[in-house]
Amino acid sequence: MACTVDFSAVADIAYSCEELSTGGLKTVYICDKTDLTTNGTLTVTAGAGAISGTGLDTDGVNVVTLGFNNKDGFSNFTDVKTVNADGSGSAVPTIQMEFIRMGATLRNTLEQIARPGAELVAFVETAAGTYHVVGYDFGLYAGTVDGASGVARTDKNRYQLTLVGDENVLAYTMPKAEFDKILL
Repeated sequence: MACTVDFSAVADIAYSCEELSTGGLKTVYICDKTDLTTNGTLTVTAGAGAISGTGLDTDGVNVVTLGFNNKDGFSNFTDVKTVNADGSGSAVPTIQMEFIRMGATLRNTLEQIARPGAELVAFVETAAGTYHVVGYDFGLYAGTVDGASGVARTDKNRYQLTLVGDENVLAYTMPKAEFDKILL
């Protein structure tokens, strides 16, 4: 038996020359998923795929800002949902960021983030002005930390971090007003 799609609550997809489509990331914050669910609150509006207007409270949650060069030609966020004919499916969010200089403080921070079994939640602001909560349901993990000194003077001395998740749905969206509350 085929499943039906209820289009009564689905909005039309319209093209607009007024919408900003600039690629890249602007801001990324991360926190421990357990810390968010124990000390903070985050409410997803049922069926809407968005964070509720009053749902974000990060009081008591250790939120870390991941500062990177937003023109590095590497840092990005992808969210790929795959649905199979047998009814199974998954969404794989991936956040990649590049950090300059392989210094001790950065190394130690990345080592902490890349703990086996850690479940992270990321709050992402894209260069196009969209806001996302990534890893809300099952968490993200640090799939790779890649450090390189560079070969030539013109090469970057850098670390690259890749956060990966395995969710049932695409990352949730949130309004700017909610995103702005994260560090309050």
